[in-house]
Amino acid sequence: MLFALILLLLFLTAAAIRRERRGRLSFLDGGAVFACRVRACGPPPSGWRRLRPRWSRQLLAHWAGEALVIRRGPVLHRIVRLPARAAVSGVHHLSRSDARRCGSRSIAVRLRLADGALIEVATGRAERIDLVGPYLAAAVNDLPRAPVPRRRPNTDVEPNTEF
Repeated sequence: MLFALILLLLFLTAAAIRRERRGRLSFLDGGAVFACRVRACGPPPSGWRRLRPRWSRQLLAHWAGEALVIRRGPVLHRIVRLPARAAVSGVHHLSRSDARRCGSRSIAVRLRLADGALIEVATGRAERIDLVGPYLAAAVNDLPRAPVPRRRPNTDVEPNTEF
């Protein structure tokens, strides 16, 4: 009897591992997937009531049009689809305290969801193009300036001092 119980437990564990692997692989086929951390900046979104103001564990996400699709949960994975647009603050570098949790040289983007909730999604600098998705112009705001010669003011013309 004990042997049958151990076999059943091993079978269920193997089935859970296989299901998790299959779910992860099918999610990876969905597009440009990136690893990220998410937190709520105010009340949580309606589709994800348990999202808190602290950074989540590392999640997988990708953009599907203008919706951020996040895979959460290690074995009983759930897919959360969040229709979003970039908030006014856009892409920014994380503070030192946030960077400790999310990794050094991380960037984040604040997203305003369709239900009015505000969330922040962070990832490493190497994956920033995938993070900003449809908001590509926001990803290149910290590139170095192109070398442009300075324009000199025209000093040949005397200013008109007569009234």
